[in-house]
Amino acid sequence: MDTTLAANPRTPTNKSAARSLRRTGQVPAVLYGPSQEVINFSVSPAELEDIFNTTGDRNTLLQLQLAGATHAAFVREVQRHPVSREILHVDFYAPPKDKKIEVMVRVTTTGKPSGALLGGRLRVIRREVKALCQYDAIPSAFVVDVSSMEINDMVKASDVPVPDGVEIVYDHDFNVVTVYGKRGAGEDEAEGAEEGEAAEAASADGAEAEG
Repeated sequence: MDTTLAANPRTPTNKSAARSLRRTGQVPAVLYGPSQEVINFSVSPAELEDIFNTTGDRNTLLQLQLAGATHAAFVREVQRHPVSREILHVDFYAPPKDKKIEVMVRVTTTGKPSGALLGGRLRVIRREVKALCQYDAIPSAFVVDVSSMEINDMVKASDVPVPDGVEIVYDHDFNVVTVYGKRGAGEDEAEGAEEGEAAEAASADGAEAEG
């Protein structure tokens, strides 16, 4: 998937220049990071939104093409107009290449809980969790298989499967997914139905005997 974004150097950087940029279909932007000197430039907001609409991932690693060089970067902050919601300014972050970074990764589920047969319902408690990994190995999502979960079962942060080199960050082992509901509710309903059927059968037998 192509995540290349063309960037154009910009000077000056005052408000008047920013307004002029927006009239040409560009918005002001800045790139910074622990090992990156600050660079001011401009990008096309339409092209940026097209990339994110395609990837559907807030952690998309972009390749900024700027003045003959390529910079790997994430979108750190987007400023929008309060009414129109048009992009006004974008902050890009150049991650360090020699150490892991913290990012928020979404949680998704696969399968249908066993407990659903007894009336249980699945609840995703944390739709995102903080993860630590290299900048170029960020998972698009953590997928939790809930197929074997019964009512009142929990999947904790330490139970979430993660790729090699990735870890979930937490101070206490919090709950991520649960199946909730009244245990045995489905069994009680089934037993009641069986008792009702037995009573009807006995009544029918009695009626036949009297006849």
